[in-house]
Amino acid sequence: MGKPDLKSVLLVVIGLLAAVIFVTKAIVPWMVDPIKKWERQTAKSKNDINKLQKTQKVADQYRKRLAKLNTQGFASTQAEASAAMGEHITGLIRQSGLSETAFSRRPFEPRAIVRRGPKPIGYTVNGQGSLKKITDLIYLLQNDPHIHRVENISLSPLSGGTDVRVNFQFLSLVIGTGYGKFTGTNAPPVFPTLNNEDRVLYAGITKRALFLPYQKQPPPPPPPPAKPKANPPSKPPPPGPETYKVVSLTQWQGEQEVMIYDANKNKTKSYKLGDDLAGGKIIMIDYRQMPYPNKSSLLSHSRVILAIENDFWAIERGNTLADIHKLSAEQLPERLA
Repeated sequence: MGKPDLKSVLLVVIGLLAAVIFVTKAIVPWMVDPIKKWERQTAKSKNDINKLQKTQKVADQYRKRLAKLNTQGFASTQAEASAAMGEHITGLIRQSGLSETAFSRRPFEPRAIVRRGPKPIGYTVNGQGSLKKITDLIYLLQNDPHIHRVENISLSPLSGGTDVRVNFQFLSLVIGTGYGKFTGTNAPPVFPTLNNEDRVLYAGITKRALFLPYQKQPPPPPPPPAKPKANPPSKPPPPGPETYKVVSLTQWQGEQEVMIYDANKNKTKSYKLGDDLAGGKIIMIDYRQMPYPNKSSLLSHSRVILAIENDFWAIERGNTLADIHKLSAEQLPERLA
C-alpha cells in the first residue's frame, strides 16, 4: 500500500474539522435550544403562578378584613346606613346636652376613592351651643366606635352671647357583604361617655378664652414678706410623676403652652417655654407624627421636649411624666439636630 500524500491527509483533516464545526454549531443548537427555551418558559410560568398565589392570599386577607369592618359600619346598604347615621348623630347631640332643634343635618355623598369599592356616606352638620357642650359633642364624635371620620370642623362666636357656632362633616363607609360575610366574633363596641378620663384631653379648648381679644397677662403681685420658719408638720411623700398627665399642647398667637393635669388635686396647670418640668427645662413643643415609645403601631401627633443636662427628653401628649423618654439623634427635630 502506497504512502498517502500530504494533500490527501490535509483534505481529510479539513473535512473532519468542518464536520465537527457543523455538528457543534448547527445540529447541537438545533436540538438543545428548544429544550432550554422550554425550561425558561417553565421557570417563568412557575414564578408567575407563585406571584398569583401570593396575590390571591393577600386578596383573601383583605376580603376577610373588609368583611369584619362591615360589622363596624352603620348598615350594609347605602340607604339604611344613611338613615341610621342621621339618627346616631341626633343621639350624640342629645347626649352632649345640646338642643336637637339648634342643629341641622344634611346628608351628602362624598366622592368615592375607589370606583367599585366601599361607598362613602356623610352628613354636613351645623348648630350652636355652649363651648363646653360643643366640645363634648366633638369628643363623642371623634371617639365613636363606628367606621367614621370627622372633617372640616370650624367654631365661630355668636354676637351678643356666649354660645358658639359649629360646622363639621361626619363621614362613614358602606362596605356591604360583597367581600364576604364575617363569621368570627367581635367584641361589643365601646361607646364613649362624657365622664371618661380621655375627656380631660379636650380641657384646653374650654379653659382658654379662644374668642376673646388677646390681653397681655398682668405682672405677678409682689411676694409677701417672708415669715419666720416654723417646724413643718410631717407630710406624706410627694405624689409621683405618674399623677401628672400632659393633656394639651397648644400654640396661641405664636406662644406655645403645655397643660399638665394633676390627678391628685383634679387641677390643670399651664407651663410656658423655659419653665421647669420633670427635672428639666421646656424648650419646645414638637408637632411631628411619630410612633409612641414601645407602641410602634400607634402614632403620637405632638410632644413636649425637655432639656436635661446635655440630652433631650420628650413626653407624648396623653402620657404622664413617668412616661418621659430620651430622644435619639435621629428623633430630634431639625432645630435641635
